[in-house]
Amino acid sequence: MNANEPVRILLPTSYAAQPDRTWPSLYLLHGSGSGTTGYLDWTTNTDIESRTAGHDMIVVMPDGGNVGYYSDWIADPAKWETFHLVELRQLLERTFRAGPERAIAGLSMGGFGAVSYAARHPGDFRAVASYSGPLHPYADSPTIRTQLRSAGKDVNKLWGNPTTMVGMAIWSQHDPYYLVGNLTSTPIYVSSGDGTRGPGDPDPGSFNTETLVNSESRAFTQQLTDAYIAAHPGATGDPLLTTHYYSPGVHTWPYWSQEMHASLPMLLAAIGA
Repeated sequence: MNANEPVRILLPTSYAAQPDRTWPSLYLLHGSGSGTTGYLDWTTNTDIESRTAGHDMIVVMPDGGNVGYYSDWIADPAKWETFHLVELRQLLERTFRAGPERAIAGLSMGGFGAVSYAARHPGDFRAVASYSGPLHPYADSPTIRTQLRSAGKDVNKLWGNPTTMVGMAIWSQHDPYYLVGNLTSTPIYVSSGDGTRGPGDPDPGSFNTETLVNSESRAFTQQLTDAYIAAHPGATGDPLLTTHYYSPGVHTWPYWSQEMHASLPMLLAAIGA
């Protein structure tokens, strides 16, 4: 990254008392937008600290930039993927005694990052969860281009121009929809709302992000199910896939916190925490 990047780490309560053991890790990725506080998001907006207290694991919450999209940009100094999966991983193993058992989850842009990382690096994560993640970004590339443009970024520096053959290839190399073959043996939890307001929910406005990510998440999970059935003749579905498409549900923290609670037992079981 050619910069100092913050990461919040929660250590298990018995960490100091067991100096010779290694620990499984749960990575939590944040979303994008003007309201994000990056690496502070999960502890600021959820009860993840108390929820994971007493479990024998490390919780890792790295900063991923406002619109970093958990990727090594092709024409920008930002190399988030390398920072998170190479440099940070080595630091965790060398300094904090992190072991090979890892799970990953994220919300919104972080939901994309969690699934994309797991799909692009098979075997690195034993379970994955996405809460309102854009899991088929190529299908909605104009939306991402608008988002990056509003943040002062050039989308062509991320994965290239999606309307060209070269750009299309790079986008598909990061799009979980096209990488489902790498996830058919991984426990995965995918959830999103339908964009309908519940009591007390804010008005989603003219552009309803949750409706968009719901469509992408459904397309991804159908693709994953089809890939599993193709790889397991006679199967009627993917037993490792759990989906929760709910109504009402908008793009806000209360829903993501509930989904974290629902998926946490699966994530912890996968890493033995």
